[in-house]
Amino acid sequence: MDVTDSAGRAAYISFIVSLCYCTDYELGYDPTVVWNADKKYWVIKCPDSTAAKDGKVRVVEYYARKQIIEAERIFGRHTRGFAASLNRNMVDEPDTFIKDAWPYESSDSQQTSQNELDILKYIEKKLGGKSMDRLGIVRAKNGSIVCFSEAGNLVNDDTSAMLGSVFADFKVALSQTPTVPTTNNRAITEDNPAKSILLRVHQRMVLQPLGRPLHTLKSPYELIIVLADAMVAHSVILKKSAYLHRDISPNNIMVVDDGERVRGLLIDFDHAIKTDKSRLAIAERTGTLPFMSICNLQNSKVQRSELDDWESILYIVCWLGVHGVNRDEQVAYQQEIDAMCKDDEYYKPPLAKWEAGTFDDVAIAKKNDLEGDESFNDRVLQYFQEGAAYDELKDMARSLRLALFENPELGLLYSGVSVIRNIPDKPASRKGAKVLGKSVKAIEKGVKALKIGAQAFGKRSTTSRKGAETSEIVTSRGSGSYSERFWIKYANPFEKRLELDARNQINDNILALMSEFKDIATAALVMESASFLLEDTYSTS
Repeated sequence: MDVTDSAGRAAYISFIVSLCYCTDYELGYDPTVVWNADKKYWVIKCPDSTAAKDGKVRVVEYYARKQIIEAERIFGRHTRGFAASLNRNMVDEPDTFIKDAWPYESSDSQQTSQNELDILKYIEKKLGGKSMDRLGIVRAKNGSIVCFSEAGNLVNDDTSAMLGSVFADFKVALSQTPTVPTTNNRAITEDNPAKSILLRVHQRMVLQPLGRPLHTLKSPYELIIVLADAMVAHSVILKKSAYLHRDISPNNIMVVDDGERVRGLLIDFDHAIKTDKSRLAIAERTGTLPFMSICNLQNSKVQRSELDDWESILYIVCWLGVHGVNRDEQVAYQQEIDAMCKDDEYYKPPLAKWEAGTFDDVAIAKKNDLEGDESFNDRVLQYFQEGAAYDELKDMARSLRLALFENPELGLLYSGVSVIRNIPDKPASRKGAKVLGKSVKAIEKGVKALKIGAQAFGKRSTTSRKGAETSEIVTSRGSGSYSERFWIKYANPFEKRLELDARNQINDNILALMSEFKDIATAALVMESASFLLEDTYSTS
């Protein structure tokens, strides 16, 4: 409206007057989430889809002391998360995650078939609840569209209800608006930005188990275990239910405590999509910027596969290896970077280009960083945090890069691919011992686990560490410069669709590697526990 003319001023006055007559709901108040000032907790009404036998959705009240995920933006899904309990007396010991979000409306977007609640229910049907718990996959206990009562009628909380008769006019205007990419560093979708604001529905889900974020981990050893668990779950979901996650990031892998050990938990299937018979998904740009695959960043027309998600795991390992696994390390690292930037305004922190610039800028940065073992070491690995545990994480990053970009399986399919080494077909059957208590037996088991870990490490080092650092590397001598040969090698996995058998082999290769690293990490943690118990025994005696 233009307030410089009479019509514009009249429209503005009409708008102000209309605001004065808006209901609480029209002003944005959510009557289904209420703060109890006396008890100091939220009372959250969650739709109970399991009890809708007569076609009516009932609600169940949960109680939450704190909001653990805050909506950072007005636009988009506006996801919020609460650590909650069904029992108000257990509000300080929550066991449930309440996810409150605004996904696309089913009648207006092709993406609404990816309703997270329906996806989780489908996965549970295919795998079974016990398998989901064992594998570490979040389960949807119940949930549905949030409803509220207006003039005695139950109304769905969505943008059409908010806008009323104006909604139809907006739909017409939006259909004539060109599609442009929209981004932020946490999540990315390619869609009409106006459409992403308007055509949404309010959904609330009750999810279990309640995990904790990766930055609460104590060491890279625990990170290795958690990532291995999450990707085993990822592979089973893809094979059993044909859903590809498509948004593997630190925010979507959680930690669950299982006695004295940690387990990984895969969450957030907002961007998951059903694949075809070859387990390939439509070519669509989605994910979290620093962890998106190069194919995804380039918006390649090649269909997406599990290799894109595995590539995201590599970037998580690198990102946390450089920035630190836990919150204390991350804060210390950021303080160091801030000091260096203050001293030198032109200083660029490691991996800074993974989260800044255009999609193409980030893709080029990742290509340069992963171009070869030497570049990977100089641009990424040398900036990892110090310590034996981070050295192991560094080895895992190196192994993942080789498996994804220089895998012998790719060499069988395409010319110009460097054959680095053979990746074991099956994971080693080594199990780390578990510390059972403060006893001599527990310490003996810890020592035994250390020996097993040392044997495993020695066996793997002949094919990974040495293979990556010595003359055991065998490079194909194709024609053209190294950069030209690299481009052929590098482009092939992303610009050409790999057949299912090849992807199965690569997927199994990487799962075997992850299993081996998990065994070593478990053994290392047992050793640390045994050492602690030994020190404690001596100190008390």
